[in-house]
Amino acid sequence: MRHHLDGNARAADAHYDQPDEIGHEDGETCGRCEQPSEENPNPKPCKGVMNLDERDGMICCDTCGEIGD
Repeated sequence: MRHHLDGNARAADAHYDQPDEIGHEDGETCGRCEQPSEENPNPKPCKGVMNLDERDGMICCDTCGEIGD
């Protein structure tokens, strides 16, 4: 049971209320980010679009090539 004034619990609940920013379905924006590195410490989310590949039936990003779930 959570106390109604528990700030950590409210913050955790707010996190789960946010929509998933990563695309998984055909037509959604990809939104995946590279891992930060020395060359790119603040990577930007991919702006590619998830597309259904007719050859193998998988959903992939047209820009970065990541596979949707």
